[in-house]
Amino acid sequence: MKENGKLKNNDNNKLNIQKSKSQVNPRKIAVEALLKVNNDGGYSTVVIDNLFNSMDINKKDKSFASVLFYGVLERKLTLDYIIQKYSSKPLNKLSPIVKEILRISILQLYFMDSVPDNAAVDEGVKLTRKLKVTSASGFVNAVLRSFIRDGKDFDTSNLNEYEQLEIKYSCPSWIIKKLMESYDKYKVISLLEYSIKKPNLYAKVNTLKVSVNDCIKSLEKQGVNCIKQNDVEGCILLSSVGSINKLEAFKNGWIYIQDKSSQLCVSALSPKPGDRMLDVCSAPGSKTFTSAIYMQNKGEILACDVFEEKLKKIQQSKNRLGLDCISVMLRDGREQTVSKDIGMFDKILCDVPCSGIGIISKKPEIKYKDKDEIKNLPSIQYDILKASAKRLKKGGILVYSTCTLIPEENYLLVENFLNENNEFKKVSLDSHNNGWYTTLFPCDKDTDGFFYCTITRE
Repeated sequence: MKENGKLKNNDNNKLNIQKSKSQVNPRKIAVEALLKVNNDGGYSTVVIDNLFNSMDINKKDKSFASVLFYGVLERKLTLDYIIQKYSSKPLNKLSPIVKEILRISILQLYFMDSVPDNAAVDEGVKLTRKLKVTSASGFVNAVLRSFIRDGKDFDTSNLNEYEQLEIKYSCPSWIIKKLMESYDKYKVISLLEYSIKKPNLYAKVNTLKVSVNDCIKSLEKQGVNCIKQNDVEGCILLSSVGSINKLEAFKNGWIYIQDKSSQLCVSALSPKPGDRMLDVCSAPGSKTFTSAIYMQNKGEILACDVFEEKLKKIQQSKNRLGLDCISVMLRDGREQTVSKDIGMFDKILCDVPCSGIGIISKKPEIKYKDKDEIKNLPSIQYDILKASAKRLKKGGILVYSTCTLIPEENYLLVENFLNENNEFKKVSLDSHNNGWYTTLFPCDKDTDGFFYCTITRE
């Protein structure tokens, strides 16, 4: 049973998440983690990391559990479409645990050639006992065997174009329709393709401590593959990384993780040595750090956020990187005034909370949110932009950015602000093709989906 979006502790749904070191089952771990995300609303990276940290698990099992966990999150709508075809019960009538067992089992059958069919079925049935839903073992076996007998195939020809794309890419049709109405189909498909692949891992080199070439040499000595990005200074593409925290380059404060899109965003702001800069919604801090590097650690950056724990992490990271021009403050970006006047700024970065449609490859659970959950975001974003702009000096530069591609959260919102505040004007991004704003898709620069624009105060 589910009450108020939470799992009720009864015989069918009680979870025994392992808190101590013991024998582990990667499939069971994946189901437990999926329940935490899909039913309790947990964040994928936090949930899976917490589970791994609570047990003694070898590298192979950890990798397999991760593949199952993220595979289901990425492909949930596709998997549910298959399950519904072979289930004698409506999907919403299935126990949450049984649903997740079926999802990871169908994932193995359809998307993972390395797992034998019999193993996927047998292990799925065993999970019903391990997770105390034994009564469903026959049902799980029947659904999986029926799918195999039909050649592990399914038909979507009876669906419209948006519904077919929804099943193919496991992205809700309302999101696809919204994007198709605003952008070229090729760009939208590039985002959908990117969303079901392993996302690229980019890092920024702290060139105040080390040269890009020396940093790459250090990383390669530890087995990391590096590709220098010529279109963004200090940006490198990483693969075969393992644990980032164990790398000498990380320990030395030579690198931090930051997508190329975020690095391009800071490039548009172009902080200079001696600037006074405000980063309004700064967590997790990478744009703050890149700004400090642009400023050669000379000047002042005030990094603000509404979460104290996130500010503590920014403080720890800036100490590791040796960036002492940064100070942190607990502050709501919507505030028009504060008890302590923070003054005026040469540069302001307004990277607002958003629907996150551009980063569903990294946080796939985002795409399953109800569209009503994000309908109030433009109002919050507008309030943050309005309050932040009041802190901009005349002739200063403000960059507004999001990791979404919804026009109402991006250029339409900023244009509305400019129409209502005549002292602020668009600034042309000479190095970009879209004039005063840039909307990035994976097919453009192999980045997350991202938006940024620049305005100034006259």
